[in-house]
Amino acid sequence: MAVSLNMEQKPQLRHCTFFVPNQGKVLMIVGDQHFELEQHGAELKDFLNLKRYLDGRHSIEEIAKITGVAVSDVQGIVQSFAEQNLLRQEDASLEKIPADAFLRQIDKSTAMWTEQIGYHRLWSGLENKGFRREVFLGLIMETYHYINSASRHISTAIAHCTDPHWKRLLSEYLAEEYDHAWMARDSLVNMGLSKEEVENAHPVIGTWSWINNLCEIAREDTLGYLACTKLFEARGTETLEGAETLQRLAEEYGYPKDCLSPLVSHVAEDVKANHTGLLEEALEHRTHIPAVQAHRAVNNLHDLKHSFDQYNDGIILYYSDVSNYIPRLKVDYFSL
Repeated sequence: MAVSLNMEQKPQLRHCTFFVPNQGKVLMIVGDQHFELEQHGAELKDFLNLKRYLDGRHSIEEIAKITGVAVSDVQGIVQSFAEQNLLRQEDASLEKIPADAFLRQIDKSTAMWTEQIGYHRLWSGLENKGFRREVFLGLIMETYHYINSASRHISTAIAHCTDPHWKRLLSEYLAEEYDHAWMARDSLVNMGLSKEEVENAHPVIGTWSWINNLCEIAREDTLGYLACTKLFEARGTETLEGAETLQRLAEEYGYPKDCLSPLVSHVAEDVKANHTGLLEEALEHRTHIPAVQAHRAVNNLHDLKHSFDQYNDGIILYYSDVSNYIPRLKVDYFSL
């Protein structure tokens, strides 16, 4: 499909993620679509540097001037993206978005972001035994804090929800989730910690950031919070496949066989409860969503995705340091 471009156009890519599985190939993921980009001479970093200016704020001529790439080459790249329908198309007159279209797009985007979370170096490092065994322990420890925060962010969502149907759904969700942290706690006890050590542990800052971000979303944006359940209920440690991977890695890192059985049972319960379907239930009687609400929900969902990145970064940073206390201690006045 031919697409006409002009020098004044300010192209913006649709939200995407890049992954480099093999030398010389770049995987570009946009929703549920995967594109393999071939490199022809240019370095990957040069391409990614150019890509960051496809933000809707720079014209083709400006991008060429900033990056030092020939105008004709910039035009060719933008043309290629346009032909693949990868450029953002805005309809400023659209005041309502069909609920079914919104759900489909959220499904595609959460699939993309879940995949990207799975590409984090925490997972490849654990698989390749690139980290010391305390990093694996730290993953389970922070998973405990993450699960233990459920009553906090769900109750915040309930308190600030104005829709009776949504409030009922969230109340049922709280009833199913409020007391699941013991499963991760008992797994940690099986791994060698005491119950007291686990319950008195202090989350690392990346985990606190994730929890606080989700609570803030729950406070200001019920639709966004419901959308976020599709992301945090479907992450690696919250799927049966992910739980089985953790069980295998635990043994490979020298922890007792079946030590994670309690945590795996939590995952099985969540899968059975279909908590990733809350958004569909919430919108089943609605035909449209105000566009402003949809935009806010998507932005909050995207922010939570980046909170996951910091969560994973925090686990590596803290538990890789041989000088840090494990589990993490609170610092009181008498510690100063």
